[in-house]
Amino acid sequence: MSAQCLEGRVFLMIFSLHRRFLLLLLLPVALILIAAGAGGFFYSRTLLFDQWVDSTRLKLEKATLGIGDQLTDKLQLIDLIGKAQEIPGGDLTQAFLIQQLAERKGVKFVDVDVEVDSNRNLKEIGKTANDYGPGVVEGLYTMEVCDDVGFCSPTMEPGAADRSLRIVKALGGTAGEPVKKLTVRIGFDSFLHPIREMGLSAGNTAVLVTSTGQFLASTDKSQFTRKLLGDNGDNLEKKTLKEIMTKPFGTILGEGHPPEVVVGFHKVPMINWYLVLFSKGSEAMESLVRFRFYYLIAATTCIVAILLLIRFTTRSVGQAIGQISGAATRVREGDYSVRLPENRSDEIGQLTKSFNEMIMGLEQRDLIQQTFGRYVDKSVAEELMSRPEALRMGGEKKTVTIMMTDLRNFTAISEDLSPEVVIRMLNRYFARMIAVIERYKGIIVDFYGDSILVFFDGLTADIVDRAADAIKCAMEMQNEEEGFVREMLAEGLPEIRMGIGIHTGDVIVGNIGTESRAKYGIVGSDVNLTARIQATAGAGKIVISEETYRTLADRIRIAGEFRVCLKGVKGDRELYEVECVDCRDDDWCRLSTG
Repeated sequence: MSAQCLEGRVFLMIFSLHRRFLLLLLLPVALILIAAGAGGFFYSRTLLFDQWVDSTRLKLEKATLGIGDQLTDKLQLIDLIGKAQEIPGGDLTQAFLIQQLAERKGVKFVDVDVEVDSNRNLKEIGKTANDYGPGVVEGLYTMEVCDDVGFCSPTMEPGAADRSLRIVKALGGTAGEPVKKLTVRIGFDSFLHPIREMGLSAGNTAVLVTSTGQFLASTDKSQFTRKLLGDNGDNLEKKTLKEIMTKPFGTILGEGHPPEVVVGFHKVPMINWYLVLFSKGSEAMESLVRFRFYYLIAATTCIVAILLLIRFTTRSVGQAIGQISGAATRVREGDYSVRLPENRSDEIGQLTKSFNEMIMGLEQRDLIQQTFGRYVDKSVAEELMSRPEALRMGGEKKTVTIMMTDLRNFTAISEDLSPEVVIRMLNRYFARMIAVIERYKGIIVDFYGDSILVFFDGLTADIVDRAADAIKCAMEMQNEEEGFVREMLAEGLPEIRMGIGIHTGDVIVGNIGTESRAKYGIVGSDVNLTARIQATAGAGKIVISEETYRTLADRIRIAGEFRVCLKGVKGDRELYEVECVDCRDDDWCRLSTG
């Protein structure tokens, strides 16, 4: 595996670890922060909004009290002017009081006229424009003083250019005396002075309206020509007008979060006037918006801090796991020299220690497997290792095909050769034979001097095919032997030939020995029978038992048959000399005739 590939896998592994930490730690914390923030936000919004409502209500209440005080002050002077008519020398007092009234803030006009008809009652005064006398502008708001207590609400006459409140009061009216009419004009704009003194932010507007929504005055000069609240089609103004008709004070929110406009209104004492304040939502909810901003900063800071903590915590963990992953890759490739430093006392340290112990265990197991592989093909060894029953002590009864080979006259030949030459010859001979046996997945049980004991288990095929594999293997071993003989003759060494015996029978297959020392092999009388059959085979011959012949009766061709009494075996046995197997296969026919 390339270094880049390894680094990529480690990166993905660490990234996955980070992702799990983010999911398991950051997500719950984020959800908690969101839930707490949402709850705190809604709670704070309600609390802050209630505070703003209370503050605005107090501000409007103070302003309306100021408006009421202005109106009450002027009405008291008007009342005093009327009473001065009844005292001796009242004309002088009355003139003084009229002068005081004219100097009051907002008073634009004060006049006393003598009525011609002394029989006109109080309620007729001021009913028509002609009765208002000289200087009266058509379209002014008018107000009647009802008896000596209070006054009636004004009515608006369309087309007024200078909106004012006109108050008319009858003076005198006793028998024989002319009736005087006191006319006072007060600019509505002066009634907004208390709210102006409190300070209006830019963009905020205060208006004075009647209970029916008629415009009296506004701090916004551009609204001077307006006549009715809501006449511009604004839904918020219409909603405000509905609220005014039913409540003495209240608060209405416009659209948006925070709302673009917030409306507060309060009734003026003693009269059906209302002071309405239109405020920007951003200012009305300034504390709430500020809270939301600071909360977002705090939440973001917490999340970033958690990310840094996760990064700091998982970095060492990721590096340790990366080292383990890299070491595991090297072990998989067969490098058992890897040892990880055991310098931690936490769970990663325990994992590292266990990993090192695992490497030593794998090294020992691989050594055993390599030893196992000396006797069987690697693929067969792996298959055997994958089967739990193959690793347990003991075995099971199976029908297998057994093959045994032996070099003829080798003992006599080896007496004339040095031990080194004999060993070299055997090693070269076994190297060739073992290669052939491995190709046919034969399992070597043991070497007996110059003899080889092999069996063909039904791991990858049935009994018939494995019996055929045994004969094919024997034939190819004979062909391989031809090459070996030519090499020996070329080196001046004697010619040696082998005989092969093959038998199919029942044996015990499994681990033979003890827990401390064992080998995978076969035992049974059929193993001895195979050895006896092999002894009957001449040099270069393959002899099979009757059981093997019956197993392959329709696939084998024999060169001859004979009966023989085998040592240690009761009765005569029918044996067959093989010519070829699967003779329709020209390759094997050539092998048998070659």
